[in-house]
Amino acid sequence: MARRIVYQLVAPMEKTLGVAEMERRRDYLQRHAGAGTQITVQSVPAGYPSIESERDAVMVTPHLMAGLQKAEAEGASAGIVGCFSDPGLDAIRETVTMPIVGPGQSAVTLALQLGERYSILSPLDSGAKRAAPRLRAQGLSERLASVRGVGVSVVDLARGGNDAWDRIVATGRRCIDEDGADVLVMGCMSMAFMGVERELSQRLSAPVVSPVLAALKTAETLLDLGIAHSRTAWPRPPEKTYLS
Repeated sequence: MARRIVYQLVAPMEKTLGVAEMERRRDYLQRHAGAGTQITVQSVPAGYPSIESERDAVMVTPHLMAGLQKAEAEGASAGIVGCFSDPGLDAIRETVTMPIVGPGQSAVTLALQLGERYSILSPLDSGAKRAAPRLRAQGLSERLASVRGVGVSVVDLARGGNDAWDRIVATGRRCIDEDGADVLVMGCMSMAFMGVERELSQRLSAPVVSPVLAALKTAETLLDLGIAHSRTAWPRPPEKTYLS
């Protein structure tokens, strides 16, 4: 039987990059999905154009929870939170039963299997301050070499038409030569949807992990194995009335 994985966007993309970009991302995921996997990409009704601060993440979390709860009720098999910073991941895992995957967590845990020290390529330098506490909380910071910004915003990465590729290559080289990284992680979904991780790996002679593909394959593996996140780690919240 086909299983359906929902890729939950964290911005109202039809209002920013357009429906065509949503379809392009769905097609990209579908091309890399295994046989029997159906991909759905769904937006949020409101939010900032991208997630580049904790404010942005907090504001969109209720929409992410509602979207993935609805997807599960409609028969989805697993969900992916479509942002490298994994906004709302704990809260969503508390409220749904199907496997919920965070691209950031998936990409970093994969990187740890490919080398001794990893660096994250972030859109902006501010990404380092946001990533550090999250990686510490997840127990993933000990082998972190660095987080470096490439100097291009999330939206500009998605739109293309700039010198993003040259900046990514140059920043990745600094992570390896100056910071001691032997594995690179793309710290942005728009960067990962460029589909250049293999070319970048060849240019830099180091593995490059795409959070898009890491999340997709993690979700498929969990479904293959018939396991999901632990209810002991993420117990259901007690029933109570939401007051407004």
